[in-house]
Amino acid sequence: MAEVYALTEREAEVLGILARGHGLGRVQEVLFIAEGTAITHRRHIYQKLDVHSKAELIDLVSGFGDDGIDDD
Repeated sequence: MAEVYALTEREAEVLGILARGHGLGRVQEVLFIAEGTAITHRRHIYQKLDVHSKAELIDLVSGFGDDGIDDD
C-alpha cells in the first residue's frame, strides 16, 4: 500500500498504527516522535490517500486485505 500511494517509510509506519484504530498518542509512543511530527505525518497520509477521517482511512486499508499493512 505504501508503494501505491507513494508513502515514505515513516508515513507507512504511522499508517500501520492509525489503521489499527490507534490515535496520535500511540503513534508518538511507539515511534518516539513529537506530537507535531505525528500530526504532520497524519496530514500527509490523509492527503496522499485522499481520506478525511480515521474511519475512511481504516476502510481504505481494510480494502487492501492482508497486503495493506505489516503486522510488525
